[in-house]
Amino acid sequence: MSAEAGLLTVAEICRLALPLNAQVLAAAHALERPVRWAVTVSADAPLPYLEGDELLLVAPAELSCTPSEFISACCRANVAGLVMLEPVDPLLIALAEAERLPLIALPRGSRLRDVERLIVGLLIDRQGHFERRSAQIYEQLIEIATENVGLEGIVQALGNFLHKGIVLQDKHLRVQACVATPELASDWDSVLTLLKDRSKLPQALSDRHRLPRHTSISYSQTLRNDGLSRLVTPIVAQGIGRGYLSAVTRSAPFTELDRLVLQHGATICALEMARQKMISEAEKRLRGDFLHNLLSGTFTEAEALAEGDRFRHDMSAPHVAIVIAWQGEKHPSIRRLETLVNTVIQNRNAQALVYMREEEIRLFLAADSRDLVTYARAFAQSVIEAAANEYRQARLAIGIGSVVERPADWISSYRDAAHAANIARRLRAEQPLYAADLGIYTLLARPDLRNDLLALRDKMIGRLLSHDERQRTDLLQTLEAFLESNGNATQTADKLSVHRNTLLYRMSRIQDILKLDLDQTDVRLAVHLALKIHRLLGDES
Repeated sequence: MSAEAGLLTVAEICRLALPLNAQVLAAAHALERPVRWAVTVSADAPLPYLEGDELLLVAPAELSCTPSEFISACCRANVAGLVMLEPVDPLLIALAEAERLPLIALPRGSRLRDVERLIVGLLIDRQGHFERRSAQIYEQLIEIATENVGLEGIVQALGNFLHKGIVLQDKHLRVQACVATPELASDWDSVLTLLKDRSKLPQALSDRHRLPRHTSISYSQTLRNDGLSRLVTPIVAQGIGRGYLSAVTRSAPFTELDRLVLQHGATICALEMARQKMISEAEKRLRGDFLHNLLSGTFTEAEALAEGDRFRHDMSAPHVAIVIAWQGEKHPSIRRLETLVNTVIQNRNAQALVYMREEEIRLFLAADSRDLVTYARAFAQSVIEAAANEYRQARLAIGIGSVVERPADWISSYRDAAHAANIARRLRAEQPLYAADLGIYTLLARPDLRNDLLALRDKMIGRLLSHDERQRTDLLQTLEAFLESNGNATQTADKLSVHRNTLLYRMSRIQDILKLDLDQTDVRLAVHLALKIHRLLGDES
């Protein structure tokens, strides 16, 4: 608010009366000039008598004088600012900037007389105007959203209106859309990094499942010692928090209207996010049907290539299949795994087609890299790390198939990946397994060798299995960790989170039970093989 007799400033007029997508084209640093009145003038006539501090709304027409003469006349009359319809003459913008005269452009289709009435109504009756403005803002935001501008367009409109940085984040605090002000442009990357820090989120907003208990909730908080602050409000859809909308500034305080606009913006963003989710779900179903039919042999080669174009995916490139599933009985839903995989795809900008079927995620990955298998391993490792970060106790089984050149061979790569994932699950493997590296596991999985393999298992570790079952111990896990650490006691103790002496005692008990000398290389190899057999065939014995 201006200090002069409580007058509103040009900046406040912009926020409180002008259309949301009005743009300041010149002298943004002079928006704190006071405004006494608003007058519509014609560009093809001389300026009327003015008392000073008027906001001029200039009707479109040929100027009756040169742009330089027009700007000079406005300055002599002490005009507070100019409001014009797009497009605006670039020379006029440059002259206004040089004279520190704010120049605001209204979007096409605006009616100057209507805008004038809004400004005058604001100057006369601020409280009544505030209530009317609230409804108008909501209507304008809805209109913007219906133009299919997406979240980016909505955020841009909010930035234009509030004259503050705007950041839209999803529930994981990943930035979905943002716009910076000139004041924050040079520091914008550090601002975004700060907002991604979950510890900076107000405590009342941290539990997204409890947000619906609040109404019209928004919080103002100081983020840094240099005055950087934000106003943040949750985006709630279907009773759950789906993200956060923040207005960021380093100088101007937040007003009640800022809160109102941000809350309206959050509502519109929730609607847009729900719409995008519906579109995404429909596209996922189409991709899933396509891949299911491809693996079933329904499509010809030419049909598969044409259908791939529909999903903007190059079907002619080499591909490798990856099968991903949760391990164990207790784990998050397959839907959450699907979301996690899609997030990794997005973060790595991977070329992939993915779908969910029968409690597993089936993925076909392509890459420019010559070594597609190495790329697939790195991708799978990223999924494992993402799962560990988000679901600490959950574990994944991941199988990687063979590299294939043609869509007709995708089924072969998928079968290899499914086989590898099945072995990974039985072995409780912590790393992705590549089909070509399975080696001995392929032999161990042969049905005709099953009885002989189980007999070998019982001979080598049968006593330990019986002891664990009777005593309800888990010495088998200790033995397995010891062998996987190549007999290194220190590494094994660290892996099991036990003291080294505790591990040595357990290993002594294991050797007593097995009546075997694990220091002998051949014995250790046979025991390790028996453990692999147990992991692969234990549930079938």
